[in-house]
Amino acid sequence: MSKLLNLEKIDKNYFKFETPVAVIGFFDGVHLGHKEIINACIKKAKILNGKSIVLTFNKPPVNVIKSKTYKKLIISYEERIKIIDSLGVDYIVIADININFLKLTPERFCKDILINKLCIKEIFVGDEFRFGFRAAGDVFFMNNFFKPYHVKVNVMPLLKVEDELVSSTNIRKYYSEGRIKKITDLLGRNPQVEGIVTKGAGRGKQLGFPTANIDICEFFVTPADGVYLGTVLINGEGDKMFPAIINVGKNPTFGESKKRIEAFLLNFKGNIYNKKIKITFLEKLRDEMKFASKDNLINRIKLDLNYAKKYFNI
Repeated sequence: MSKLLNLEKIDKNYFKFETPVAVIGFFDGVHLGHKEIINACIKKAKILNGKSIVLTFNKPPVNVIKSKTYKKLIISYEERIKIIDSLGVDYIVIADININFLKLTPERFCKDILINKLCIKEIFVGDEFRFGFRAAGDVFFMNNFFKPYHVKVNVMPLLKVEDELVSSTNIRKYYSEGRIKKITDLLGRNPQVEGIVTKGAGRGKQLGFPTANIDICEFFVTPADGVYLGTVLINGEGDKMFPAIINVGKNPTFGESKKRIEAFLLNFKGNIYNKKIKITFLEKLRDEMKFASKDNLINRIKLDLNYAKKYFNI
C-alpha cells in the first residue's frame, strides 16, 4: 500500500537516503498512458533499490487559474488516489494547489520541491509536460536544469491506442459523445459513476420499470444523454453486479428539466433508497427519445429489455 504524504508537511531530510524516482502529473482518469509512465517509474525505482514517488495535485491547476471555465473531472480525488495506489507506487505526494503554488517559477519548482524536498535521483515526464508559472517549464528546461545535480530526466512519448492519442482530453470528448467503447479503450476500464439513490417522481415504477435514481454531479463528466447497458453494484449487497438498463438525461417524454441517471436493475427486487451505488457503463443502446405517449415509451422499454436480456444472457 502506498504511503500518502502532503507536500507541505514533508521534512527536507525525509527522502534524503531513499534514492527517490519520481513522476509528476494530475493523472485525471489514470488512463493507460498515465499507468504506463507510473509503472516505468516504479520499475526504475526497483532497479535502483530506491523508492517510487507519484507527485500529484489535489485539484487541477486550470480550475484555480480559470475558475470561470471549470474543467470537469473524469474521476474523483479519492478514486484517483485509489487507482494510483493499486499500481504499487511507494509514495503518493499531494501538492495543494493555490495561487502561491502556481506562481512558482520552473526554477523554484525544480529546486525547492524536486531537489530540496523530494531529493529525486531520476524523474519521468511525458514529452508534452509543462510546469511552473504560466507553464514556462518544459522537458528541455528540465534536462538543462538537472544536469548539475546529476538527475536523470526520462521523457516518455505519449501513448497511442490504434493510432489515437491516449489523453484525458480525448476521453472527455468521448464522454460527451456517449462512446463507451472509446472511453474504455483509452481508460483501460469501463467508465463508472457513483452516487446515492434518491427518490424520483416514481414514473418508472408506474410504468412497470422501477429505477434507482442518482443525481448528476456538475463537477464530473458523465456519458452523453442516452440509454445504456451496464451493471450496478449496491453498497451492502456484497460484490454482486446487477445487470441494468441505464438512462442518462431529462426524460423528455415527461418534460423534465433536471438531468439525472436512472438505472433499471434486472433480476432485483428491493428498496435501495439512500444507498450508495456504483454504475458501470458497458454499451450504448440508443439515444434518449421523446415519445408521443406512455404506451409508446413502454413498448420501447420492452424492446430495450429484450435486447438487454440477450446481452446479459438472462
